[in-house]
Amino acid sequence: METIELVAQRIATLIISEEQYRRVRAIWSRFWRYATGSVITALFSQLVLFFVFSVLRLENARDSAITATLIGAVPSYFINRYWAWGKKSPTSFRREVLPYILMAVTGLVFSTWFVDFSHSHAGFLGTSRLATDIVVQGSYLLSFVLLWFGKFTFMHKWLFRSAPVAESAH
Repeated sequence: METIELVAQRIATLIISEEQYRRVRAIWSRFWRYATGSVITALFSQLVLFFVFSVLRLENARDSAITATLIGAVPSYFINRYWAWGKKSPTSFRREVLPYILMAVTGLVFSTWFVDFSHSHAGFLGTSRLATDIVVQGSYLLSFVLLWFGKFTFMHKWLFRSAPVAESAH
């Protein structure tokens, strides 16, 4: 009895070549590892934001979002590099770390602006602290959802791409 995966593979190879199927499957697998890593780091960053802004009340909304993003960027890099993209080679500061920092800073600027903008317009829900917390937490999460696909594309196509495999001469 064939498994569902094997049946799906046979159907797919009727439409596309075996090589194309392997490439699509590899990208799909990487995409799901990226998605899982993103959920883990988003939850981690969201917890940092929750504790810094809503529980401990250490910082304002903007500064809390900055703190949460900076703290979450570190495990995100390692999860993406080693797990999602399976990189085992030594890390290159110029080729990987610096572009990753620039990508993270872009996300930081966008999420900070988004949280600050949302916080300053949160009055439509009322003036309660709960309403403000909901707006800040929701806008922080939404800002990263909006950037998510762009970050995957950047990391897949440029940042963590593998060297092209040389085709053997026939």
